[in-house]
Amino acid sequence: MQKGAFDTLPASPFTRLRALLDDVTPPRAPVSLALGEPQHAPPSFALSAVSENIEQYRRYPPIAGTPDWQEAARGWLARRFGVSACVAQPQQVLPLNGTREGLFLAAQIAPQKPDGLMAMPDPFYQIYASAAVAAGATPHYLAATSETDHLPDLDAIDAAILARLRALYLCNPSNPQGAVADKAYLEKALALAVQHDFVLLVDECYAEIYDPQRTPPPSILQLMEAGGHDDAPVIAFHSLSKRSNLPGLRSGMAAGGATLMQAFHDLRQIAGPQCPMPAQAAAALAWGDDAHVEDNRARYGEKFDFAETVLAGSFDFYRPHAGFFLWLNVADGAAAALHLWQEEGLRVLPGGYLGGAHAAAYIRIALVADMAVTQDALPRLKTALDGFMRAPHHASDKTGGA
Repeated sequence: MQKGAFDTLPASPFTRLRALLDDVTPPRAPVSLALGEPQHAPPSFALSAVSENIEQYRRYPPIAGTPDWQEAARGWLARRFGVSACVAQPQQVLPLNGTREGLFLAAQIAPQKPDGLMAMPDPFYQIYASAAVAAGATPHYLAATSETDHLPDLDAIDAAILARLRALYLCNPSNPQGAVADKAYLEKALALAVQHDFVLLVDECYAEIYDPQRTPPPSILQLMEAGGHDDAPVIAFHSLSKRSNLPGLRSGMAAGGATLMQAFHDLRQIAGPQCPMPAQAAAALAWGDDAHVEDNRARYGEKFDFAETVLAGSFDFYRPHAGFFLWLNVADGAAAALHLWQEEGLRVLPGGYLGGAHAAAYIRIALVADMAVTQDALPRLKTALDGFMRAPHHASDKTGGA
């Protein structure tokens, strides 16, 4: 059988991690710091809404969401970002089955171009690349390194590349580095999208998890609002997975320019990814409440306080502006991940599994467990990494080819 289009993509980072680690028995009970699955308790009132609306599973849900969902989602956009006028039309705010579903489907409405490209940050969330391939485009990776403040250098994109772009994915705040693009950066990205006729797809799912001592991350929607650009070629994506610790609810939202969102709405009517109404009922309550989000953010802040006491001055540690990951330079991420598993039963993700060669020196650590697990795991990780760095383990055939 001939290879399919998706065979051009790298394997899932977690498939690669299993290949690296799963035939090694750790010396103690495993602790996973690899998966960005929030472990804080979700708001109980939202979960109750699912069971209270269970009979709604026998009805087809509206593609644009229930009235309660629309009111709650728009209310949050207004409270959090001061956005209302630029998304006033009914189709401009839509429910998603999680951001992942929306990020994938949105690529299908990007303008067609010969030899089209879809650009994305590197390291990158794999859904961006798979969406590009499904849309008949070629992924184009933009290095996001410490030298570029962990964001793609928009000024470095060649004019010939810009002419071929059908879409640009941005992740703000970024995964895994926790960098935040300011309004000037977003304004530049929007100007490029308008000038070169591509769509700007901004994954903002970590926007509510930020250092309480720092400025809240902005949204691309704020640039639309400030400029009166209600028809900008922009979609922003948000999720309750991170904001409200509800990854299993599979509930998010998309909001953006009028023409683009009309096309997105119409495609969704055909593709049929309606969000079940019990999930919408839960989501409406979650979007409508900010107190649980403030508590969630404070708990992450406490874990970053602790991480700073343990890791400051080592492995190029820095306290990220936002998100819940640490991005540590350990010279060889795959070999370090294998060492941590062999020595301490700590499961982390090699940076090279998320991006190109420049990411291979890093490991990604998800601070999603509770404080007790964090306080136990991070000192063990520091001790094991210190030993690894004193006697570097060069990548074996297994770490290099996993």
